[in-house]
Amino acid sequence: MAAMSLLQRASVAVVTTLSGRRLGPRLGFGGFLTRGFPKTVAPVRHSGDHGKRMFIIKPSSFYDRRFLNLLRFYLALTGIPVIIGITLVNVFIGEAELAEIPEGYIPEHWEYYKHPISRWIARTFYDCPEKNYEKTMAILQIEAEKADLRLKELEVRRLMRERGDGPWFQNPTCDKELIDYSPKATPDN
Repeated sequence: MAAMSLLQRASVAVVTTLSGRRLGPRLGFGGFLTRGFPKTVAPVRHSGDHGKRMFIIKPSSFYDRRFLNLLRFYLALTGIPVIIGITLVNVFIGEAELAEIPEGYIPEHWEYYKHPISRWIARTFYDCPEKNYEKTMAILQIEAEKADLRLKELEVRRLMRERGDGPWFQNPTCDKELIDYSPKATPDN
């Protein structure tokens, strides 16, 4: 728009200088080359707004709103039943009370928790302490055996260097008396 206005202004200035006379307002150029306000024939309407309506380019918020709506939906879809379940457990079951252990009874590992949900989680998902202890001891035994094998391997390598042996002397061979040199009935056997 600015370039067109500048082009029109320049063309009117060229026409004026070539004709040698001043263009009057009757030709429609009155006040066009001056720096004053342009005279308009009809008032300009701006659609009843307080100024010129602008088309502002901004990034779309569709995916943001969609993500937030879906997040709210799925949180409500899972959160409401969980809250209802926790409320029902707290109201109808309640926390465990401390009581005397009967003689000869060995409590399970989940019975040491106070809240029923904690008891359920411990019973369903956690291993008992005895099992954890046995798993840890098995890992320690495996690592001790590995360390022992490493020490034996170092000792074997030291002795092989000392005696000039190679690994081929360590392969077991069968006894010579076990070889059958008798004539065969069929040559392939």
